[in-house]
Amino acid sequence: MFETMHKEIKKAVIRSQHTQRNWDLSKEIPQDDLDLFVHTVTNCPSKQNFAFYNAHFITDRKIIEKIHDLSLGLGYQNEQGERVECTNPQTLANLLVVFEEATMSEEYWKKFALRDTSSKRILERDRDMAIGIAAGYLNVTAAMMHYQTGCCACYDEQGVKDLLDLENKPILIMGVGYKDPNRQRREHHTDGVKIQRRIKEKIKTQFYI
Repeated sequence: MFETMHKEIKKAVIRSQHTQRNWDLSKEIPQDDLDLFVHTVTNCPSKQNFAFYNAHFITDRKIIEKIHDLSLGLGYQNEQGERVECTNPQTLANLLVVFEEATMSEEYWKKFALRDTSSKRILERDRDMAIGIAAGYLNVTAAMMHYQTGCCACYDEQGVKDLLDLENKPILIMGVGYKDPNRQRREHHTDGVKIQRRIKEKIKTQFYI
């Protein structure tokens, strides 16, 4: 039993590593699955359980397409070896999750009231760590449910903030959805170009036993 479980988890981890760049928009994500995604990003670990981010779940196609229009910044190499910029098709997924930095609670500031000016650096570190953990949890959870994902950090920050009427800046956008079964995953959803991939670099590990 454990061997089978380990095998399935390993497969999900590898799936979660692969960015999906085109989508089957004829399908809708069931509400039960959306609820599980919300549970995932709101119950994963964060520094001392403080709320460092807000999470916005978007399935409205009009809003999604407007965010996609604001996602210019991805690049690919053309036949002449030149860099060509394009939008991030990860943002055209069936579901978009926008992580926004949160306004910290009074409890947070009470906890860190005695810290010096380095508290801003510590806050940013802990916030980015919390968002990274939440996105990682969502990524693997979605992969275990056989959805595809893609993260986007190249977008017009102010444009997305204004579009969603956010109080604070958006930090990360993540697409979750169904892959287009008739296209290779690296093919841009709208432009049709194939985005180059980078082989996962080796991570050094060491045991202390």
